[in-house]
Amino acid sequence: MLALQYRHAICDNAPELSFVTDFSKRNGKAKMINWRSQTLAVFQSARGAIFVLAVYALAGCGTIVSPVMQVATATPAVNVVAVDEATATSPPTETPLPPTHTPKPLPTETPTPAPSPSPEPTKAPALSPIDRLVAVRDAENGAILFETFQEAANYACSNCHLAASEKTNLGPGLLNIKDRALTRVEGMTAAEYIYQSIVDSKAYTVEGFDPELMPQNWAEIYSDLEIFDIVAYLMTLEGRSDIDDPDPAPTAQESD
Repeated sequence: MLALQYRHAICDNAPELSFVTDFSKRNGKAKMINWRSQTLAVFQSARGAIFVLAVYALAGCGTIVSPVMQVATATPAVNVVAVDEATATSPPTETPLPPTHTPKPLPTETPTPAPSPSPEPTKAPALSPIDRLVAVRDAENGAILFETFQEAANYACSNCHLAASEKTNLGPGLLNIKDRALTRVEGMTAAEYIYQSIVDSKAYTVEGFDPELMPQNWAEIYSDLEIFDIVAYLMTLEGRSDIDDPDPAPTAQESD
């Protein structure tokens, strides 16, 4: 619309352009040229404006575009709804339950067996006066007396008894005599039995031996303290039993 109006304005002003031309001719050739240049510039500007307007006119197709009011959409509400829908549709999170405490069975009490009656320990016989005296006597002196020949008896103890063997000579061997002596007479200790066998050999005679074989005067030859020394020595005779060992072969002197 503006392009058409501008076009009519140019057409209506055409006489004025002719008048300007005539005026230029009257005022001189220089003014005419100047005016013509200005007119040409105006014309070119007008033509450029017309071209621009024509382009806008063609683009708009001759209609006036009225401004359109845009209504803002409630985006936050939609987002909230979407969030609510997502929350509503999401499955609930399972909360892990604590493990159930399983009570452990109480241990079954094992019945304690009744203690079996233990046998009473064998009581050692009470020490007699002879045991006490033998315990403090001199066994080394007793060994000397055991080997000493006594004219009143016509023997030494070692002539009839072997101190290092259980085998029989004229009398029984005396190795480990304290163990056998403890079993000879009930109620008597080993020291009491050995002491009685020296001072009174007939009081108890071992089976297989002649009770008259042993001299009966040892209590007259030795004092009580010397006899206690001999008993103390005999109580020290300990070692491996050789009662079952074969007898050694007799020497040439023994065979003669």
